[in-house]
Amino acid sequence: PLGSKEPDWVFEVGQAPEASFDPHADLMRVSASNPIFLRKDTPEHFQWRIRNLAYPADVYSVTVDHEKQDIVVRTSNKKYFKRIDIPDMRRLGLKLQENALSWKHQHNTLIISYTRPDEVVEKEQETLKEADRSSVKM
Repeated sequence: PLGSKEPDWVFEVGQAPEASFDPHADLMRVSASNPIFLRKDTPEHFQWRIRNLAYPADVYSVTVDHEKQDIVVRTSNKKYFKRIDIPDMRRLGLKLQENALSWKHQHNTLIISYTRPDEVVEKEQETLKEADRSSVKM
């Protein structure tokens, strides 16, 4: 219907644009030191970055929750906990494998990588070819 509000966008890759702080209208500002979570894929991996995590590398635990099919990030000091869903895998009905998961911590950023299964790569190629065929040629 006309005039209805468009639903909020769901960002699977990248980062949602941040609302700018207006000192005249806003009472509080989001802390710049809060952890920032975003997905930045590479051709070989699904990849997530969590910035502003200043704890040493031995504090982190990154595992696969096989029951809920999520990647779980937690710290032994109980200061951070996050569940990461991979919609690309869920759409194809693929199960997460522990051996495809890797992570590293550098420059206050936790970088989590999950190797893309061949089925996901094939589906992406198929989707790109289909989009190319249906696009208007100029």
